[in-house]
Amino acid sequence: MKFLLFDHSGCLNRGCEAIVRSTVNILESAFPGSEYALLSFSPKSDIVLSDIPRLTVKGISAQPLSFVDKYINAFCYKILHRSDYYYRAAYKDTVRFAEDCDICLCIGGDTFCYGNNELCRSLIAQFKAMGKKVVLWGCSIGKEDLSPEKIETLKSIDGIFARESLTKEVLENAGINNVSLFADPAFTLPTEESDLEGEHLLGINISPLVAEFCTDLSEYTSRFLEKIEKETHYTPVLIPHVTIDEGDNNDYTFLKEAYDNAALSRTIILPDNLSASQYKGCIQKCEMLIAARTHATIGAYSNGVPVFALSYSIKARGIAKDLFGKEVCVASIKSIKSEDDLFTCLCKIERNAEKMREVLAEVVPEKKALAFSAGEALKQII
Repeated sequence: MKFLLFDHSGCLNRGCEAIVRSTVNILESAFPGSEYALLSFSPKSDIVLSDIPRLTVKGISAQPLSFVDKYINAFCYKILHRSDYYYRAAYKDTVRFAEDCDICLCIGGDTFCYGNNELCRSLIAQFKAMGKKVVLWGCSIGKEDLSPEKIETLKSIDGIFARESLTKEVLENAGINNVSLFADPAFTLPTEESDLEGEHLLGINISPLVAEFCTDLSEYTSRFLEKIEKETHYTPVLIPHVTIDEGDNNDYTFLKEAYDNAALSRTIILPDNLSASQYKGCIQKCEMLIAARTHATIGAYSNGVPVFALSYSIKARGIAKDLFGKEVCVASIKSIKSEDDLFTCLCKIERNAEKMREVLAEVVPEKKALAFSAGEALKQII
């Protein structure tokens, strides 16, 4: 069996690394000895995946259009107001990478949350035209994310494996019926032991991604760290989980700025070059975690560490609801207006921490089993 994994952003996003590693483990459990072809937007960062047997990585990039393709594309765009020809012409080489694959898994869990996904939808259409089975793997999608074009694509594929129940509900309400509920594959990612030392460690992951929704978040974070040191016994541990240099998407840069602008004595900032499993090991050492990045929260949940999730989409709410039966310790990042609001999050998680640990000890093994069952479910599709 050969699997194509596509829509991978690259391993500088540790959530994406976690998805690839855990997905391969799940597939190996169901289909031992399989081959894996990974289409990546950042293949240089994927050198860290070289330890995965039978994995081939190919970069995704647009090829220059021929004169004829340029002419046809101009006609389609200007006269027919369609952009799909460009993606078919520019990504022919990418599509050929799937020719000898048996099934194509779109592993970008957030793919359909941003923009109108022209490239991804084009690749799906072309894979389907080749006779391939296509599955959207471990996804979250909110009502506000849907468009007629996206709904058409989602209805056309062979399976949608939602990672939380709110997404399943949204899609079924939109008339999309090929949806099954599993768990994010990263619940199964192994934890690498960390040498992080200290008592009463409080993990903190606040990212520039959520700063888009909250003015002055860096300043609030600096004051929040000072408040923790002055008023609590906790040692803050700043945990970068995405360290992409392009654009404004580097957690380390954001957290380092907040760290440098605060008067601190015991706060720890982790380096920007750890693997997904190594960051998970650091998170395991923390008593609690306050985090924006979804896979930082999953790294905590899966190790029994209570989390306060700073939500910017449906996924944080859905994952918390499925774990605890309701949306425990989740707040929209838009509700954060000061360092006091962040401190309120800390107070809330303190009050709920003991019960959260009890629940996680019971339900996380079930979530891990559910994640592995997604591999078995693929047998019904293939």
